[in-house]
Amino acid sequence: MELTDTQKALFDAMTKLQQNFALGIVRGLNQIDAYRAAGGKAKTEESAHASASEILSNPKVKAFLDAISEAAISDAVMTRKEALERLTSLGRANLSDLVEFSEQVVGENEEGNPVIQATWKFKDSALQSPVSLSAIQELTVGKRGISIRLHDPKAAIRQLSDLEGWDAPKKTELAAKLTMNKSLSELFDDDSD
Repeated sequence: MELTDTQKALFDAMTKLQQNFALGIVRGLNQIDAYRAAGGKAKTEESAHASASEILSNPKVKAFLDAISEAAISDAVMTRKEALERLTSLGRANLSDLVEFSEQVVGENEEGNPVIQATWKFKDSALQSPVSLSAIQELTVGKRGISIRLHDPKAAIRQLSDLEGWDAPKKTELAAKLTMNKSLSELFDDDSD
C-alpha cells in the first residue's frame, strides 16, 4: 500500500508503538492483537484492552486510520465514469475478441477423405485486457466440452441508455385534488374602484 503525503505526515506524527498499532489495525487485526503485535507491554488481557483502546482513541492515531479508511472507501467505490466504461465494454464484447475459431484435420474416414473438426481456443490471456475478460459471465466444463457465455450486451446497452438518458422522456400522470376556500368571484374582484 502506497501512502499519500498527507497519510505519511499523519503516520510520522505518531510514536513507534502507535505506528505499529495502526498498521496492525490496517492489516485487519483486532485491537488487542494489534497492540501486542506493536510491542505493547500490558501483562493482562484487561490492561491490554485498556491500552489498545487508549491508543485507538488518540487523535493522531484516529486521524491516520480515518485517512486510510477514506482512501480505501474511495478506491472501493466505482465512479460513474468507471461504470460507464465497464458497461460500454460489455456492450461491445464479442466472443471473437476472446476466442480463436479454426478447423483442423483430425484424421481420415473409411473412404480416405479428411475428417475436419471445428475447434476453438482462448486467445493468449496475457494479451487480454481485464475489461475484456470481465465480459465472460460463465465458463463451464461439461460432457460436451467447455462452454462459454458472455454477459448480455443488449442488457448493458439498455443500462447505458438509462444512465445517459438516451430514451425519450416517459409520460408521467399527475393527479391532484383542489379545494378552494374562496369563490372564484372573490378571487377575481375588480380592483378598479
